[in-house]
Amino acid sequence: MDNITPNNQAPEASKKLKLSIAGFIFLIIIGVVIAIFVTNAKIARQIENKVNKYKGSEQMIDSVNQNNDLQNENIEGIDSSQDSSGSTGAVSVAGALSYNEVYTVTTKSNVVYGNASGMDLKIDIYTPNGAPSPTPLVLYIHGGGFKGGSKNGVADDAVMLAKHGTAVVGIDYRLSGTAVFPAPLYDIKGVARYMKAHASEYNIDPNAFFTLGESAGGVLASLMGVTEGNTSLEGTIGGNTGYNSNIAGVINISGSYIASIVDTMSGGIKNSIGNEVGCSPVPSTTCEDEYKSLSPEMYITSGDSPFLILHGDKDRSVPTIQATTLDQKLSAVGVPSDVYVASDLAHVGGLLARYLDEVISFINTNS
Repeated sequence: MDNITPNNQAPEASKKLKLSIAGFIFLIIIGVVIAIFVTNAKIARQIENKVNKYKGSEQMIDSVNQNNDLQNENIEGIDSSQDSSGSTGAVSVAGALSYNEVYTVTTKSNVVYGNASGMDLKIDIYTPNGAPSPTPLVLYIHGGGFKGGSKNGVADDAVMLAKHGTAVVGIDYRLSGTAVFPAPLYDIKGVARYMKAHASEYNIDPNAFFTLGESAGGVLASLMGVTEGNTSLEGTIGGNTGYNSNIAGVINISGSYIASIVDTMSGGIKNSIGNEVGCSPVPSTTCEDEYKSLSPEMYITSGDSPFLILHGDKDRSVPTIQATTLDQKLSAVGVPSDVYVASDLAHVGGLLARYLDEVISFINTNS
C-alpha cells in the first residue's frame, strides 16, 4: 500500500491551477481578438455605407441637374416678363389702369405749386414709368380733421396706385390753424390747374383728373366734384388761371358730410368742422351758414362729377348714414354714384385696399 503524503499532493494541485489560469487567459485573448475583428468589420461596414450614401447623393444631384437642364431646354424661348413687384400682368388697353402692379414709380418731392399765408405750398408727384400713353391723375387729399396731417401720410398708397398705371399727387394744403375754409379748397383747385399746365411734362391726361380723399380730405375731394365752375370757390392759388380745375370723378373714403344731419357726427368731428369754418358750436343757428358752406350737400347739381363712396360700418366718427345719404342726394339729381359699406371696417383704415378693384374700375370707366 502506497502512502501519499500532503507534500506530494500540493505540486500536482498547483500544476492543475496553473493550467486552468493559462487556459482562462488564452480564452480572454481569443475573445479580445474576436472583438477587435468584429469591431473593425462594423467600422468597415459603416464606412462603406457612408461612401455608398455619398455616391447615392451624387447620383441624385446629377439626376436633378439633368432634370433642370431638361426643363431649361423646354422653357427656352418663353417670355415671362415680370416687373419689380413680381406681377406678370400687363395693361391691355393703352392708358387704362391695370388690376396688377406692373409699373415702377418715379417720385418728385416738394414741388412748389403756389404760395399763400406766407408759406410755400408743396406737392409730391408720383408717375408710372413707361406708361404707353397719357395716364389719369389722382389728386390724393390727406385727412386729419382739417387741422393735421400732410402729404407724407399718403405716400405709400400713392406709390401703390401709381404702380397700377395712374399718376398721383400728394397735396399739402393749408390747415385750419393757418387759414379757414375755403382756403384748402382754393389750394387743391390750384394744384389741379398746376398739373393741367404741366400735363405733357408728366405724361398725364388733363381730362382724366380724379380726387381721392380720406376723412376731412374726403370732404374736400367731394367739394371738388360739386363746385366746378363756381368762381367764388375757385381762387387763384398758383396762378395758371387759363386752366380749369374740373375733374372726372370723386373717390370719397370716410369723408361724407351732410350738413342737414350733422348731429349724427361725433363730437370730435363737429369740433373740427367748427374750427375749419371759424365758428362754433356746430350745430347752432349762429354758425349755420358757416358749417353748411363746408358741406358738399349744399352744392349738388345734376351736372356734377361721378362719385365712388367707400365707408366702414364700424365708423364711430362719421356714421354710415352720412355716406348713404350723400349717395342718395347725388342719385336723386342723376349724378352717377356708388356706395360701398364694409361691415367690418371703421374710419378710413383698410378701405382703399378692400375696394382697390372698384377704384381702378371707376377710374377706367370715367377716364
